[in-house]
Amino acid sequence: MIARRDTHVLKKWWQRVLVTIVVSLLRLYWSTLRIKLTEGTKKVTDEIRGPAIFAFWHSNLFVAYKLFRLLKRKCGMYALVSPSRDGAWLTEMFNRLGIQTIRGSSNRNGLSAIDNMAEKLSKGALVAITPDGPRGPAYKFKKGTAMVAKATKANLVLVAPKYNHYFVLPTWDKFKIPLPFSKICVETKTFPKNTFEDLTARELSTVLENELTDLQQKN
Repeated sequence: MIARRDTHVLKKWWQRVLVTIVVSLLRLYWSTLRIKLTEGTKKVTDEIRGPAIFAFWHSNLFVAYKLFRLLKRKCGMYALVSPSRDGAWLTEMFNRLGIQTIRGSSNRNGLSAIDNMAEKLSKGALVAITPDGPRGPAYKFKKGTAMVAKATKANLVLVAPKYNHYFVLPTWDKFKIPLPFSKICVETKTFPKNTFEDLTARELSTVLENELTDLQQKN
């Protein structure tokens, strides 16, 4: 993917050094977290085949690396990241962690991002996306993810991580950070390709928003 002029990247040496330090600390921190998969989630991680989209709320972005470690395949996992300055930092971090990125959002480079996701999915890749990102509104499933799912006929997996101990940042998405040595329980719900073939992208977005909200609230 060729970055457009409005796609920010880290260019200064001190920025890359800072990312290296942060990633090293995060690896140490993540090593303290205990992850528990439900039986359904274990089945997904063991049996998922073909192209798949993994969607979770932006407040749970912290689970992305753990998810990648569970699902790592030769074709790789891609994450949709905003082309903003904040997205530049996240892109550099993901790349250090072995997660490839697609730059774009619903507001900027949107169609380009959808095309690139469709291309990766056509080759059997996994794509992780936060359907309410990068700036909200929180817990609103934007139709871009639904458009990609319909266009590529990819499997769609909703992901709802739950932490037993965490604190919430005062951000638009109420970003959740689990405390060290916390347990993460991961719930998933899978929709095979063509499940929603008769729905429009807007209708599908509403259905998936309700499904992901219910999954996150499930005890």
